[in-house]
Amino acid sequence: MVLAAAGLFGCAVNQTTHIPPGLRPPPPRIASLHDLIAEINDQSAEIQTLSATLELQPSEGSVYTGVIKQYHDLRGYILLKRPAWIRMQGQVPVVGTDLFDMASDGERFDLYVPSKNVFYEGSNSVTSSLKNSLKALRPEDVVDGLLLQPINEATSSYFVEEAEQGINQDYVVGVLGASGEGAVTLERQIWFDRTNMQIVRVQMYGTGGKYLEDVQYGNYVNFGGIHYPSRITIRRPGEGLSLGITILQPKFNLPIPQSKFSLALPPGAHRVMLDSPRALRGSDDP
Repeated sequence: MVLAAAGLFGCAVNQTTHIPPGLRPPPPRIASLHDLIAEINDQSAEIQTLSATLELQPSEGSVYTGVIKQYHDLRGYILLKRPAWIRMQGQVPVVGTDLFDMASDGERFDLYVPSKNVFYEGSNSVTSSLKNSLKALRPEDVVDGLLLQPINEATSSYFVEEAEQGINQDYVVGVLGASGEGAVTLERQIWFDRTNMQIVRVQMYGTGGKYLEDVQYGNYVNFGGIHYPSRITIRRPGEGLSLGITILQPKFNLPIPQSKFSLALPPGAHRVMLDSPRALRGSDDP
């Protein structure tokens, strides 16, 4: 009633801004929770293996420590195979010097660092005592970032909500897990951009709702029929580290022999077992 009365005196509108058609975002699309779960599971099932050249942009630290280190970009190569097999190599650009070679079967991993001539072995469940360091990054962090995990509709509880990021309107699918005595805990949140229904973000949580990982996806490209992001950023808030990944020349669903996901101990290399607490605290922590 107040606005209607103000309009009689011509003072209801203070300013009118006209947005050109080319700058207007598309209207948000409508989807049901069932549609969104189906899209997640379809995208997950679509990719069984991935091999690609990468550009890696690592950084560590946070505003809370007052120090953020941005490292030189690296050249990388990766092989992925479901459910959790990974082989990843890093090189110095131009000169091609090997920095690391890492392989994991989802349970254990091997990591060779030629500059130290050190060969690390350990369980994927072993965590580093170091904070704000890329040395805390583990194989499953990369696997979960590059291979979207499905949602088991028979055993999982989930919900959907609408959210906004700036001018973007999103759907957020939350996946819940039981934590005892009727309580539930948040395991994942999968964000859809409603202008195109692309998955743009996945957040992962641990026990007690601990914020473990934040993966953001952008620059989707049609790679021979596979719609996949060419830019992925993996952040581990608790460890204060970030890894930007640019996907180059990806190949999907080609057969990859299991032998590609194992490393042999190089002659003369010093072996470090990371399952022991002493090794985790040492200066050789990878």
